[in-house]
Amino acid sequence: MAEEHLAAECMIQIIVNDALVTTLLGSPEDVEELVAGHLMTEHAVDVQSITDIHVNNEGGALQAYASLRDGLTLTPRPSIVTSSCGACDQTNLPDLIAGTPTVESLGTEVDMEHVLDALRSMRENQPSFEQTGGVHAAGLYFGREQSLLVREDIGRHNAVDKVLGRHALSRLEQPRALLLSGRCGWDIVAKAARAAIPIVASFGAASSLAAQTARSCNITLLSFVKGNKAVVIGPVDGRFKRKH
Repeated sequence: MAEEHLAAECMIQIIVNDALVTTLLGSPEDVEELVAGHLMTEHAVDVQSITDIHVNNEGGALQAYASLRDGLTLTPRPSIVTSSCGACDQTNLPDLIAGTPTVESLGTEVDMEHVLDALRSMRENQPSFEQTGGVHAAGLYFGREQSLLVREDIGRHNAVDKVLGRHALSRLEQPRALLLSGRCGWDIVAKAARAAIPIVASFGAASSLAAQTARSCNITLLSFVKGNKAVVIGPVDGRFKRKH
């Protein structure tokens, strides 16, 4: 593989109301969406509180400046969050799992096969992966054919933050499912719960903590998807249409 086809990775400093909140390692595309999604899923910031996001490139790192209404301040997380870690700076996972919100069904059942079809369709919307083979993807499925939003990043959790950030900034309808190109860990389930998404589907396997969190917050996991088969964890009734 030529060097120009390697997946790009850079340091991204998130600065909120002139204070450094955290530093991420991730892909340099769609940084505004990454910041919005990260602030929502990791700092409980309402997207309507974000008045501006702009990105500078200085000294080999990206600085993403976000402004929040009413002088809101966030607790800094001084460690660098690498592209392979979504919860490395957390110290008490049992309390965090217990504090993850419960997700209710959205009132309309979906066809499980359509969710799995959407997961496969996501593979066709990954240009960076096709070029580099080195990035993850996350998608949102809205319950209709061809209703799919996809973002990519070298970090699994960053890809999720990007697609959730784009969804929130665009004020789109509530998604039915979060789609993952890789495995599903605790941190991804927690992000889905904070975004009130009731279904998570992944090509990779789910971890034991992901399963524990999903059951705790009423999320349905469709993991280790192969063809039309998946390992199903969590509630089924009220989520999926019954086959007659």
